[in-house]
Amino acid sequence: MSPTDDTTPDATINALKCCINTLEESVCKLKDVDISTTIPSHCEKYVLAGRAIRRLVTLSDRVEDLVNEADRCACIELDSDDNHPAFTEEEDRLYRNYQELLRWIPSLKSDIAASSEDYEVKNLMKYLNKGADSARGDDAAGLKMAVVGWLMCGCPAPEPALESGQKTGRGFYHDVTARLICPVDYDWSNLHHRANIRNFHPEYLVTADCWPRFLYKNEKYDPSNPTKGPFENKMLIQAFRHIFTSPSLANSMDVVDDTDQEDQTPMEPPPKCQRGSSEKRSRAHVAALIGMKSVSPCAIAYTAVQLCFALSSCNAWRIIDEDFDYEKFYHNITTFFEDVRTTQDKAAISKLLLWWNRSVFDRVNVSEYCPQAIEKMSVAITLRRGRDGLATDNSSTV
Repeated sequence: MSPTDDTTPDATINALKCCINTLEESVCKLKDVDISTTIPSHCEKYVLAGRAIRRLVTLSDRVEDLVNEADRCACIELDSDDNHPAFTEEEDRLYRNYQELLRWIPSLKSDIAASSEDYEVKNLMKYLNKGADSARGDDAAGLKMAVVGWLMCGCPAPEPALESGQKTGRGFYHDVTARLICPVDYDWSNLHHRANIRNFHPEYLVTADCWPRFLYKNEKYDPSNPTKGPFENKMLIQAFRHIFTSPSLANSMDVVDDTDQEDQTPMEPPPKCQRGSSEKRSRAHVAALIGMKSVSPCAIAYTAVQLCFALSSCNAWRIIDEDFDYEKFYHNITTFFEDVRTTQDKAAISKLLLWWNRSVFDRVNVSEYCPQAIEKMSVAITLRRGRDGLATDNSSTV
């Protein structure tokens, strides 16, 4: 470089950096990849909307898989050929999840239709998946610490003490967490069972085909009555509150005592306080942000998965942890709630869900999770009789 050249080394380097950045942006546009570290403002709504997907729709399905299955079903409906193969169980599940996805993100179908370019649709789904997975990660990180606080408050406290910052030493490496995640088919207090579980004996494998003890009320399982007490565990309610309402509510364990008590004596509600002018409004919790007004089987299954993962010694999220399949565990729970075929079973599930809603939401949203039979109420009866009387008068004049 000659002494008379006005170009400095720094200027040359900066110019080269600009060229490199421009080329990288061009390459990424060709690949439909967004290289920005910040989310574009018009895509933020999809990230926020996606946070409901893992919690309320599906544990691991990608949005594009659900949409593709819906498109496939739509094409079959338009096809005049009636000789279509029957849908598989997996295809039915994907389509049901797509319908549930539309329930929580009702604008999805119109947003996809309004996207003129393929890369826009891909970006939309990418940000929905990003929101879904980030919410699952946030919930896992929160429960990882919270569950230790709950256990350490027990009497007696776990020994050795559990650490909230790491999961090493949990799972079957600690008797307290091991007792909770131990399948009800085995007895953790039995030293023979305990040794076989830790040694991965083929007759004592811990799989999703066995319910873990933390699902049951007071951690008690009755082999002669296996449907007594499942999903009535207080720690499970704590975990649900921690995820969907607030950590402070999770620490207050004022749950409904028993699903078998038909006529609960209602507690006197506290008097309403006037909000002072200087009092700040508290931040809305997850359930309020996503418009969740009642407890769903998917939400219970998601909570059970997260609690099981928090109690385990596994440090990184994975669908299959050794012999335990979280996806299968999730589906077993939703099947328990949704695959009811007798009137008696339906009544039992309705009672259990009512208990969940009363324990989580108390009197809030009661019209959502326990709607009145308005057709039997006084207004409907009065109006119906009025119409019936008018019809009788008109017929008599004819």
